[in-house]
Amino acid sequence: MKARVLVVDDEDTIRKLLKSRLERDNCEVEVASNADEAEKFLSQPGKDFGVLITDLKMPGKDGFALMQAAKTRNPHLRVIVITGHGEKDVAVKALRYGASDYLEKPFDLDELSHNVKRCLREFQLEQENTDLVDRLEARVQRVEGKTEDKFWYVSKAQSMAKVNEWITILRREAMRGDAEEPTVVILGESGTGKEGVARMVHAGSRRGKGPWVAVNCANFNEQLLESELFGHERGAFTGANATKRGLFEIAKGGTLFLDEIGEMDVKLQAKLLRVLQEKVFRRVGGTTDLETDVRVVAATNRDLQAKVKDGQFREDLYHRLSRVVVEIPSLRERSEDVVPMAIQFAERSFKGRGKTFAGFTPDAEESLRSYGWPGNVRELLNVIERTALIWEGNGAITPDAMALPRTQTGASPFGGGGGGGKLELVRSPLESQIQSGESYSDLKKRWADSFEREYLLSTLARTGGNVSAAAREAKIDRSNFLRLLRRHNLRAQEYRKVA
Repeated sequence: MKARVLVVDDEDTIRKLLKSRLERDNCEVEVASNADEAEKFLSQPGKDFGVLITDLKMPGKDGFALMQAAKTRNPHLRVIVITGHGEKDVAVKALRYGASDYLEKPFDLDELSHNVKRCLREFQLEQENTDLVDRLEARVQRVEGKTEDKFWYVSKAQSMAKVNEWITILRREAMRGDAEEPTVVILGESGTGKEGVARMVHAGSRRGKGPWVAVNCANFNEQLLESELFGHERGAFTGANATKRGLFEIAKGGTLFLDEIGEMDVKLQAKLLRVLQEKVFRRVGGTTDLETDVRVVAATNRDLQAKVKDGQFREDLYHRLSRVVVEIPSLRERSEDVVPMAIQFAERSFKGRGKTFAGFTPDAEESLRSYGWPGNVRELLNVIERTALIWEGNGAITPDAMALPRTQTGASPFGGGGGGGKLELVRSPLESQIQSGESYSDLKKRWADSFEREYLLSTLARTGGNVSAAAREAKIDRSNFLRLLRRHNLRAQEYRKVA
């Protein structure tokens, strides 16, 4: 199918000149002499234009009005504006309105051709990104439902464009049937949802129907992690009472996700490198090489290059892993995602507690957008789950109910978000939650239960679902901690899968 280009200019000579040149570039070109005529082309079914070339000064509607109308119909459309000599300020304004580029009269036809080709490639890639993300969203939610990522959210934010582009590229290469799908390293602050992106990489690969296996390297010491990854033979060490298969065996034909790869011991890194290079490994205590067919996707919130310089991470392993590097921006860099993400989390959390979610008030939405989110998506999820836990009203969620800490900078006063702002006091959520006629003892019991559950949720999130570590942090016996989890119907393993 030929690429479609719409040329709009009130000068017949320019229309004919551009049409002739672009048709030589194998483009399908339509021309219009004014904005009204152009909008008729844009509204025709099947006329999916990739590039709009328009003059800015025309009788009737000007190019700015046309550009806004065209971008409203198709946000992916690329616009190249034509300006007169010396109209740099007009060109800058056009770029602010969403134009991709501008050409100053008299323009060079070769330059025009190059710009149109570039814009068409961008248009095609962005359309592919959107289509692929929509398909993968449905597919990932079906893959390994028992290990559903609680952070799962498909973002179309501009700051996530590079992430989506990488997913598109990897998907396209997988469809071409390359012999070996590359290893991938996903970088990002803690709580940004790295596992969600890793799942998209898995689901979009040829291994998408194979096993998805995840492990957090920070949860194990060197010996235990080696056994977890490669398995062990009976009697290999004290307590090894039976042969155990490792994750490289369990994930055969699928993807092994190594979360927090930066925490892996240097000695174990050498063994991982051998597996990646030679596709063989040995169980702990074993003498036989076992073959493996696993794609490795790793993630970390650490600066691996800095760890390489400090001798804490092997340089050869870094280069072997980082064939593809995907960097996920923090939540504060994708503020347009916050409210839609909060709504998705709230719908799930309220439904899980048998409550009705009636949305957020405008003030609550503004609070969500303006807060700094130092804990990223994990913090947002915890705030929403806490709100769902304590909310007893029927109306929309208010800012007071969420009890977000606020500073003048919008960052958290508890650190991690830039800080330094003056703390602004907020009303207690209790004020809006006291039910009319409720006794002191009933309210105390209800809030004691809420506090207990919230504390368990927060502790599990901080320790990555490690019950022993959570019990130590809470300073209570492990068996009592497990009893509290059962009382509140909480499952620690769900928190071991959060990226």
